[in-house]
Amino acid sequence: MSGCDLLVFGASKNTGLLVATLAAKRGEKVAAMVRAGSDASVLESIGTSIIRGDAFSLDDCFRAIETSIPRRVISLMGGKNQNGRRICAIGNIHVTDALLSYRTLEHFLLVTSMGCGEQYAGTSEKVKQFLGEALRAKTRAEDYLKSTTLPWTIVRPGGLTNEPATGQYFLSENPDRIHKGYLSRGDVAQAIVDVLNDPQWLNKAVSVQNAEKGE
Repeated sequence: MSGCDLLVFGASKNTGLLVATLAAKRGEKVAAMVRAGSDASVLESIGTSIIRGDAFSLDDCFRAIETSIPRRVISLMGGKNQNGRRICAIGNIHVTDALLSYRTLEHFLLVTSMGCGEQYAGTSEKVKQFLGEALRAKTRAEDYLKSTTLPWTIVRPGGLTNEPATGQYFLSENPDRIHKGYLSRGDVAQAIVDVLNDPQWLNKAVSVQNAEKGE
């Protein structure tokens, strides 16, 4: 591979797949690291270069970067694997570690969720009960990334739906309760691509909310 515009971790489905699709439609050369056994047929159909690997392996993350030679990197990894291991912290930390020795990186965008980082203290006890483990793991990844000298941005979406994209989303360093919390994955994907291409968000954490006002 001669080099790509964008390397995506977590691109095989959901928001990550939509991000890869949007980037490909923009004419960008896209690569993705996909676990062995995961279906990459849709990614391949849009011209994505597939690198098989697992982010639980630091060596695989190094190999994905060395193989794809990306200008920019996005990680949307979250959840647990088939053995119940959570990828949110260790996988994203591995990607960060692999990028530390990669000198030509223009931008690394880490996607976590609202309620992470400094937002955790203000999160309701009900949310902490159901999502606390994931929020804490993603916060570990955020904190580690912030401690580096990488050109980073953290994107924190609110609750996600599979409804069609509306183009109505709101970006803010300080989310509020005026805007509706849920928005479509398509809108989040577009917000991610927009943030990736906007230098004003470098070295900042930005939340993505529905632009519509709640009742």
